[in-house]
Amino acid sequence: MQALRRYWHGQVPPPGPFRVMALGALVTTAGGGAWYTTWAVYLTTVAGLPPPVVGLGLMVAGGAGLLAATPVGALADRIGPRALLAVLIATEGVSMGAFVFAQHVAVFLPVAVLNTMADRATAGVRTAYVAQLADERTRVGLLARQRVASHLGYTVGAAAGSVCLTLGTPAAFHVLIAVNAVTSLIYAAMITRLPVVPPAARERRSLVRDPAFLAVVTTTGLLSLCWGLVSTALPLWLVGNTHLPAGLAGVVVIVNSLGVALLQVAASRGCSGPRRGALRAAWSGTALAVACLLFAATSGGSGAVAVGLVLLAATAHLAGELWFIAARWSLTLGLTPSGATGRYQGVAATAQAGAQMISPALMTLLIGSWGRPGWFVLAAVFLAAGGATVPAARWAVRTRAGVLSRPPSIGGTGSGPRRRHP
Repeated sequence: MQALRRYWHGQVPPPGPFRVMALGALVTTAGGGAWYTTWAVYLTTVAGLPPPVVGLGLMVAGGAGLLAATPVGALADRIGPRALLAVLIATEGVSMGAFVFAQHVAVFLPVAVLNTMADRATAGVRTAYVAQLADERTRVGLLARQRVASHLGYTVGAAAGSVCLTLGTPAAFHVLIAVNAVTSLIYAAMITRLPVVPPAARERRSLVRDPAFLAVVTTTGLLSLCWGLVSTALPLWLVGNTHLPAGLAGVVVIVNSLGVALLQVAASRGCSGPRRGALRAAWSGTALAVACLLFAATSGGSGAVAVGLVLLAATAHLAGELWFIAARWSLTLGLTPSGATGRYQGVAATAQAGAQMISPALMTLLIGSWGRPGWFVLAAVFLAAGGATVPAARWAVRTRAGVLSRPPSIGGTGSGPRRRHP
């Protein structure tokens, strides 16, 4: 019981703003999980939009989200991240509610664009806010606790979405959308009561003149393709290349979500600086490559042995994802110049969004069309991305003297910025 109490204490943020943010993330991601489980059915059946229109509209929205993350991150540095975070979350809520009226393309497209832009930009601004509110020693652990809350929310939301799909009535979908919208608006109001981080001093250096950082976010962005393995590649593989039930992909998603909720804090422990972050990225690439090879080994398989291989691959994938997230936080925050946290996090979010935009098509081509050789290609991509992060991070550390106004955190401690309360 003592051990369980200590474990639980390690997952929950300390009382104060970080606990409020975790509670808000838990509630809003529950709504998000329900929406992502149901949106395809809702838009094509209840809203009555043609599937090609939905696909094209979401692709346009994804491109808009890709373009929004960096300038919004720069805006967070100029006006302060707290107010902008509240506005973005409120925008997500309002645009989510507008999906109730998305029966026409003229409504659906701008709503999808606005919702996706706010969603993509929120990630970088939230990371910047937590990083500036915390100190350098604790910020990765606090970000991990925020992710624990998010994944618990997604798990609950996926279950709620399944109930909605089972009911299948327009009213059930509309209630789900309304609850999702209202919880976002409540969370935005909660954010306005949290401490203010003052706007940063202007960092005038152009990111174009920091190619080492761009190299780091490119390699870690490629590692984010891990999410496409379970959402796109695995279902296609199970249906087209094995004799296993397609529902096994859902089991892997559940294992992944619960694993992140239980282990993200532990996987992030000790990862406090660019060099340690680069090492975790190398671990991540290796684990994800192993997962790909194990999935490939189930070709034509059936029965308990094949199921066991899939679950073993899911475990390797989970380890790779946990290490990737810890590496991304440590690298992008540890290599960021003073006064440019929002802008640099925006660039990192843009790189990740770019990888996510190509992920469905890439997974469909490699696994849906190529089959087993596609897993070998993906394994090589993950190995290369993880391995290349190490020299990229070393390059970035060497160039920090010309970019940072103070040395980056490399396993050391520091203090956060002075902050005032509303």
